[in-house]
Amino acid sequence: MKKIKAAIIIIVSIIVLSVLFYFFPPKKLIGQLPFLNRFYNNTTLEIIVQKGKAKVSINEKDQGETPVTVEDLPEGKYLVELERIAPENSFYKKHSFNIDLAKNTTARIDLEIGPEELLHGTILYYTPMRSPSGKGFLTITGSSPDAKIYVDKEFMNRASITNLELKEGEHKVKIENDGHQTIEIPILVREKYQLNLKVHQFPIPTTEDIVDASEV
Repeated sequence: MKKIKAAIIIIVSIIVLSVLFYFFPPKKLIGQLPFLNRFYNNTTLEIIVQKGKAKVSINEKDQGETPVTVEDLPEGKYLVELERIAPENSFYKKHSFNIDLAKNTTARIDLEIGPEELLHGTILYYTPMRSPSGKGFLTITGSSPDAKIYVDKEFMNRASITNLELKEGEHKVKIENDGHQTIEIPILVREKYQLNLKVHQFPIPTTEDIVDASEV
């Protein structure tokens, strides 16, 4: 009789735990536990919009207006939406970005939102990756195939670079592109992480563009 009761208890426990883990995955469950959540949800997302302000939503939840800093986030994938605050019937569109957040890291969106699809600035976040001691990796994606990428003043490639091994610490990245505004940014490479840097560049207005704008 005792064996039957013990077997029933074990079966019921397995069913309850299975249902619990289905609706509340272990990562999500740990993040809700008091005291433990401050160690688990230790990721930060910073969002800045230059020369203006934008409404921010993260995973379809309103976060107010830029600048926005959201702390104590659990690791995972996030959908960030930015909508520049401007008069009605303006030429600004809503922009969406998918970002992976890793534990114990800070991700940063630093952009200027132009008319139509135009953006200028950088999106930066880390993902875990095995690396040699004292080394990390850098991946850069440019918005133009003609962009020239320099790391610590050394030309690396056009348009993009993938898994570039660098010493842990601060480095400088420069992206040049004929007819576009140059971007220079300091970066921090971390051991056991890949730093993902996405770059957007404004085109430099031509004389014709300036004349057309003045006539509007």
